[in-house]
Amino acid sequence: MPDELVAVTVDGHSFHVRKGVKVIDALDDVGVHVPRFCYHPRMSAVGMCRMCLVEVQGPRGPSLQPSCFIDIADGMEIRTESESVKKAQHGVLEFLLANHPLDCPVCDKGGECPLQDQAFAHGSGETRFVEEKRHYAKPIPISRLIKLDRERCIQCDRCTRFADEIAGEPLIDFAGRGGTLRISTFSDVDFDSYFSGNVAQICPVGALTATPYRFKARPWDLLQSSSTCLQCDMGCQVSLQSSQNELTRMLGIDSDAINHGWLCDRGRFSTSEINNLEGRVSRPRVRDQDTVVDVSWARALRLAAAAIKQAIDERGASTVALLSGASMTLEDTYAWAKLGSDVVRTNAVDGAADVRIDGTLLLANPATINEALRAKTLVLFNVDPKNELPVMHLRLRAAMRNGLRVVEVNTTPTDLTPMVDRWVAIQPEDLANTIDAAVAAVGDDLDGVVVMAGCRERAISTSLNTALVAAMLHRLPDAKVLSGVARGTNALAVGFTPNAPQGIRATDGVAPSLCADAILAGALRGEIAVLMILDTDLMRLGLSEEDLVTLGQRTTVIALSSFESATTQHASVVLPLSAYGEQQGSTLNIEWRHLRLGRQVEPVAQARPAWVVATELASALGDELGFLTLADITRGLSQSGGLLAGLGYQYFAEGLDGPLFPRTRTEPVATRRILDPMATPGIASIDRQGANFGSGNVIEPSEAPGFGLGGGETPKALASASVPKWEGPVALDPLSDGEYWLRLVPRLYDPTPELMANPFLKAAVREPVLALAPAQAESLGLAEGDRCRLVGAETVDMLVQLVKEDAMALTVRGVTPGTLRLLGDQSWVKVRVEKSNG
Repeated sequence: MPDELVAVTVDGHSFHVRKGVKVIDALDDVGVHVPRFCYHPRMSAVGMCRMCLVEVQGPRGPSLQPSCFIDIADGMEIRTESESVKKAQHGVLEFLLANHPLDCPVCDKGGECPLQDQAFAHGSGETRFVEEKRHYAKPIPISRLIKLDRERCIQCDRCTRFADEIAGEPLIDFAGRGGTLRISTFSDVDFDSYFSGNVAQICPVGALTATPYRFKARPWDLLQSSSTCLQCDMGCQVSLQSSQNELTRMLGIDSDAINHGWLCDRGRFSTSEINNLEGRVSRPRVRDQDTVVDVSWARALRLAAAAIKQAIDERGASTVALLSGASMTLEDTYAWAKLGSDVVRTNAVDGAADVRIDGTLLLANPATINEALRAKTLVLFNVDPKNELPVMHLRLRAAMRNGLRVVEVNTTPTDLTPMVDRWVAIQPEDLANTIDAAVAAVGDDLDGVVVMAGCRERAISTSLNTALVAAMLHRLPDAKVLSGVARGTNALAVGFTPNAPQGIRATDGVAPSLCADAILAGALRGEIAVLMILDTDLMRLGLSEEDLVTLGQRTTVIALSSFESATTQHASVVLPLSAYGEQQGSTLNIEWRHLRLGRQVEPVAQARPAWVVATELASALGDELGFLTLADITRGLSQSGGLLAGLGYQYFAEGLDGPLFPRTRTEPVATRRILDPMATPGIASIDRQGANFGSGNVIEPSEAPGFGLGGGETPKALASASVPKWEGPVALDPLSDGEYWLRLVPRLYDPTPELMANPFLKAAVREPVLALAPAQAESLGLAEGDRCRLVGAETVDMLVQLVKEDAMALTVRGVTPGTLRLLGDQSWVKVRVEKSNG
């Protein structure tokens, strides 16, 4: 429905603007910039700074009004250039600068500071204050990532509103009165939030600065390009900035379709791990007996190819296995899928070990993020947005405050549980009634229902999780589905995992049929001759150090990685891969939207993109993948007839979000608008602040002349994709005396090689804890802070933490190699609990 328009007069000119918006937004729409400090379009208006005063004609003549606080009305007459407005702006700036330090040469905001810019553009040019300015101790670390310079603060309330309204974590607030008013944390709690970096980005002065960027670069030194964060599959749009061939910072870009300008700290500060050369794999190396030596790329590839050829000749192609992390680009994923399927021709391939759901469910009737947040009812099924898709958590909070009805179906409560309309526990002993309760919670109105299906609970097997989601969708036949899988969309899209939907594969070779668990079990038994590991650590899949030693004795392990890990330390051949920001490419997010990645710095030392390594390894094996450039890969995907038929980069004109797939899906084309110029720092003045994305850098035009959308056929297999038939209740073996069902849920800062290479974030890694309700802990003889042993497939020592939840299952928060080994091969894990003295 088009917006209703009203007629207004601005500085003597007539305009038609949207009805019901704030005056400041209406003026922005017609190209009239009003200076502001406190206003942010994604948060409530407070009218605190009074910088946005305009003259509005009323019954008694013109009066000064805060344009961020009043709604536009038909016939309104507005003046933004009158003497009264100019005098008010001069006065506001004079008062702000009365105590504000003139430390611009050393301030990190210097050169991109809205206060600095507006003082030049709208200030009087002189001050009448000669008194001593106020002084505070500086800087004050309010968290491990954010520092506060109190004397610079102008009390705009942006940071405190974000913490309260958007993040739901009011850990910073104003303290004091009058001239002593200041931002402060609570005495015993730091600003410990997953989203703390956003306050530094939206701060209109240099009061809040990010520790990793502090004193790193000046804005006029920065090169920047648009990109997409790869820490999860949310696909947050970012400005990636660098200086002197080093990534300096990542800023959120306001994409209405995806992240609204917000970023989680895990993504925002991931540049630090890429810059940490000590944690990077920089050169090819091979293990010769007990010594490790650096070698040339040619020799490393020759040795890898020789091992693969020998395995195929002596034991068959199925003894060559390929496991991959799920954070590679779409092009990398396709290249390796094609290598495994068409060149090696092995079925032992899993490109997304953490995806424990049949991808057919996610593509049967896909929804966009905005459709899910505007639905009548959203069902969160086995997904924890805050720990898996953090920015989705922020968007869900905003939608729920605006009336979105949410039914949560989960094994344990999440941070969203206090806000949801209904919460339904997934009970292992009564799964059929779990589905009945979930459907009953949705209600009788089944129109406008969206199911966000994930695989958060790691103790639920792929088959069981798929069966539960299928049961839900069978009972909600018209529901749309939004993927809640944290990582793995690219692998599903090209058929690089056994869980990919049938018919979407972009290659005609051998289809994967062995999952990561089966591959690793076979490798430990010596049934896998060559195991190639891409972009992941085997310890993240549950192997121990002893297992890695055993694996090295029975299997040739070829590790391709950007970061050092236990796997690279034990591998026979190690090949360095380019990291995020060091290569071009693209990715798909949870709504199957195609998004671009920018290359901002050169790869470290001898690191190469994964797709290049796949091409060279295929050549060493005496075959060819059929592409030499990224444009060739894109063309191959577009013309494959799979999910990505019609793929092309010409869609990425300035101001447009990427296309949705399958291409039969359409949506209104929305331009990307810098909604908050002060939160998108650039190197120009305030009215032009924001990264320049016009040229882009994903595919050089010379590589793809005239190549755009439309190549390939519409995928026929996807048209018939449907929900698997529900076969009835899933029965689990009953518990015996002393046994408990174990629930294993991830956290955002679970240890990974990349996180442990990040000097600013590795301190956020916490020991996994066994979360128990007080009554349950009492029955087991445990108290807060005790240590216990969980005895299942393995025995793992665990710290006890008491929680308010009433469920009697045991919940381990935090995923480590030890906790993963507890899972064994059961559909739902059973364990025993023993108190320990350690």
